[in-house]
Amino acid sequence: MKILKITVFLILFSNLSFSAIYPQFGIESTGGSNKLFLLTPWLGLRYPVSQNSSFLIKYYNHNISFNYLIEETEKKRNANISNFSLVYYFQNPNTELYSALSFLTGTDSYKAFALDCGFSKPLLRWLKTEIGFYLLKESSILWYPDEDIRDIFLYLLKGTLKVKLKKNIDFNSNFYFSINSEDVNAYSASIGFIYSPKEPFYLFLFYSRYSESAQYKFSGNYISMGLNFYY
Repeated sequence: MKILKITVFLILFSNLSFSAIYPQFGIESTGGSNKLFLLTPWLGLRYPVSQNSSFLIKYYNHNISFNYLIEETEKKRNANISNFSLVYYFQNPNTELYSALSFLTGTDSYKAFALDCGFSKPLLRWLKTEIGFYLLKESSILWYPDEDIRDIFLYLLKGTLKVKLKKNIDFNSNFYFSINSEDVNAYSASIGFIYSPKEPFYLFLFYSRYSESAQYKFSGNYISMGLNFYY
């Protein structure tokens, strides 16, 4: 019902503009260690402001479940988080960059603000690199359901190598390093494929390995997949 309401809002918003607005939508999922499962349908609108740049409004509905231990007893945690994002995207033959500002709200008074920025440049005709950072200020009991609300700041650096195997198939390798205000360090690496049988359809499948130094760990192996439509 919530995502239906957001859909209606985005459609009404698009009708207020006299310029072309392009819809985007998709569904993505991740599963792995500690029986973590994340299912995220999303919707968006792209508003071109020039030949090379656009603003995007996006809504993500994150449905999360995972197991955690308390007093040697395993419990299951379920949560739902709404993510509203405003994105600026710029592209020309030699450069791509984006900046996204997000507000998140959800289960048990979850609140967060995030800033996600990245810069991409081709090295060769078939090879592209991307670097960026992600900042998150979170107030929640999401990861520690039986404790008091925590205010956590997360700082993350990321890098990507994109290899074009064929016209419609890309191979990506991603690397992440993060640290938060509770001195938890985390590392992650992933590899996978993005396949577009025909625009605007994009399928992806990734394997990732995640390691962290927290007392309660999500360290382990994960599989991510999804189907997205980009106009």
